[in-house]
Amino acid sequence: MTLARAAIGVILFTASADASGAGRASFEDLVANLKSPTVKTRLEAAQELGKSRRREAVTPLAAALRAEPEAKVRLEVVRALRELRNLDAVPALVAAMSDPEAEVREEALGSIVEVYSERERSGAVGRFLELFSDEYEKPTPPLFTTVDPSVFRALAQLLRDERKELRQGAAYAAGILDGRSIAGDLVAVLPDVEPGVRGAAATAIGKVGTSADGQKLIPLLSDESASVRNRALAAIGALRVREAGPALREMYEANRRKEQGVKVLESLSRVADPAQADLFREVVRESDPERKRIAVEGLARVSDASMLPAFKKDFQRERGDDLRLAYAFAIARLGDRDFLDTLVLGLPSSSAGKRVQGYLLELGPGILTDLYPYLNDQDAEIRAQLCDIIAAMGNASSLSVLEPLVNDPSPKVVDRANRAIERLRKPRS
Repeated sequence: MTLARAAIGVILFTASADASGAGRASFEDLVANLKSPTVKTRLEAAQELGKSRRREAVTPLAAALRAEPEAKVRLEVVRALRELRNLDAVPALVAAMSDPEAEVREEALGSIVEVYSERERSGAVGRFLELFSDEYEKPTPPLFTTVDPSVFRALAQLLRDERKELRQGAAYAAGILDGRSIAGDLVAVLPDVEPGVRGAAATAIGKVGTSADGQKLIPLLSDESASVRNRALAAIGALRVREAGPALREMYEANRRKEQGVKVLESLSRVADPAQADLFREVVRESDPERKRIAVEGLARVSDASMLPAFKKDFQRERGDDLRLAYAFAIARLGDRDFLDTLVLGLPSSSAGKRVQGYLLELGPGILTDLYPYLNDQDAEIRAQLCDIIAAMGNASSLSVLEPLVNDPSPKVVDRANRAIERLRKPRS
């Protein structure tokens, strides 16, 4: 009796397993299902092909996207193409950016950014683009990937879309993906009726525009939207638009005792207008450490080597870490490398590390040979961050100092060194 029950159990288990296997469509079946007369079947096939992460799924999904009459299925096909994370899907996604359905266009826009940036969104497409756009001052595609020109043509078209969300998203995407070729299109939408679009365009111009493009942002300093004004401030500072000096000075005087005054002073410091040196000297004597730091940076950008003795004396007397870093930057910027050690050792700082990285990048390729010895520093975070800095402003001669780090004991350093090497081997555009 026991043996009979066991035999029955085996038979039932085998039948169940066969039924389960039969319920799972093969890759070929999923491809065939994309042409099913049943909408639900086509929808589910697209979903499963996306989950498969198989490169060969790109071609049938792209074909389905062209032929699909139902917007909700086209939307699912775009999502599937995004899930495949393959650059072969770019032409289909670009085509979807001109889809008759706004939701499909928006999904394609977000998918293009995700495919190139290798980042996954959390939440809505628009929020993802806004957060990712603000995260970095410069464009952020992978170091070894070139964005196809058709993407920028599609983005230029979306900048004129009837939907404000798509115009705004397209502007953010242009900044994220290094859309220098459509900087003129970004400038053209600065008068947009929607403040979100004006602000997004300003942010993107700050990433991919020129100083001449940045001059077109000066009128936005008096925009009715506080968000637009702040984005224009940041972009003008990033592009070092010296012509904005007088307008920024006027804006600072009107907001001197307000929190907004700090943002204006930051932008004014970065544009390096020599006519504002008197203001920086005045603010350096104030007690507020943040304003004082910004003023020191501003003075460093408009002064000559005659200021070195004063900066060195103030560095030695200063106890605050942030101000000491600012003085070290000023001293290095005026040509003295003796205090560079202070800057490099500030890279791991959770509060000031990002600013220190900015200091070093601003000092430019001329300091590379001074930075190379620190690739042997005992702090792995310093070694890792220096790989990023060298990748940004190094050249072929930097490869020999980076290559030993692919055997570094720190996995983080190994990864950063490898990325830096790949970037430096790629011809600069």
